[in-house]
Parts: sequence; structure tokens; C-alpha cells
Amino acid sequence: MPRPRTRTDAQVLDAALRAVSARGVARLTLADVAREAGLAASTLAERFGSKRALLLAAARHAARTVRLPDGDVVDALVALAAGLGDRTAFAHQLALLELDAADPEFRAAAAEHAATVQAQLAARVGDAALARALYVAYNGSLVLWALSGEGPLEATLRADLEAVRSRSRGPAGPAAPATAPAVPPGGPPRPAGCG
Repeated sequence: MPRPRTRTDAQVLDAALRAVSARGVARLTLADVAREAGLAASTLAERFGSKRALLLAAARHAARTVRLPDGDVVDALVALAAGLGDRTAFAHQLALLELDAADPEFRAAAAEHAATVQAQLAARVGDAALARALYVAYNGSLVLWALSGEGPLEATLRADLEAVRSRSRGPAGPAAPATAPAVPPGGPPRPAGCG
């Protein structure tokens, strides 16, 4: 008879995401996740089979369970980012983007996550285009915060999101689209490493 589970899959998958934040994808081992979850590594191997399978299950779990906190949309996005931790933890989480871009199964989970967040934003603001703009600003603000090393995350994120929201409320309606800047000498700037 198998031993009863002491941790639910949801608890293990949440622990896996915390372990990614602490160690990064490349250095992460099943033993790291097991320590974070309070289980034996062999238990994780039996339940998930491999590190890839565990990370994919965690990505799918995150996509199914992401919920914006109640309240103002900017407050909700700031609260959503609160779990990211410091810049190093964010960089470790960003490493998952490589899996999302390269692997169709991870990409599907990431797309589901993005669609879920955008749908929740659209339901709050009543405008799908504004919801997308807020989500793009949210993700861009996180990356620029991590790269710049300036200021606390909450203040930076709040300022960027409020700027997008305030421009959508202009006196003559939504702001006109900005024109694309000229390409600087030497070609376009190098991407920041996220999609």
C-alpha cells in the first residue's frame, strides 16, 4: 500500500516555484525542491519523474491558479509582483522564459498564464486594449527595474502602471499612439532578454 501524501501537488508546485526563485532553473535540483517542500527527493522523483516534468507541472499550476488580488487594478498588479522578491530572485524566475520560448509545452502554459491575467485585467478595466497595455507595462517595468537597479520595485511598478492608466484617461479619450523612434546609429538596441 502506498504511503499517504503529506503534501498536496499544489503545495509541492508552489515550493518548486519558490525554489526556482532561490536557485534559478539551471542550478535547481529535485533535492532543492524537496527541501523547500519538506519531502524526500525520491518522493518528488516518484511523483513527477524529472526536473523538467516538475517545472512543467509548476508552470501549468501557475497558469491555472493565477488570480489578481481584489481592489484597484494597479494595486492588484503591484500585489501580484510582491512575490517576486529581489532582483536576483526575479532573474531566476526570468530564466523560465527560456523554457517558455524554446519548448512548446512550456510556451502553452505561459500563454495560458498571460491570457488569464489579461482577461482578469480586461474584466476590471472594461477595455481589452488597456488591459494589454497594463500587462505589457507590468512586465516591461519588472525587467527595467531589474536591469536599472534603481528604486524599490513597488514604487517603480506603481509609477509605470499609473502612467499607462492616466494616459488612457486623457481629456480627449485614449492617447494617440506614439511614433516609433528613429533607429540609433549602429542599429537597434539589444533586447532586454524577455518576450
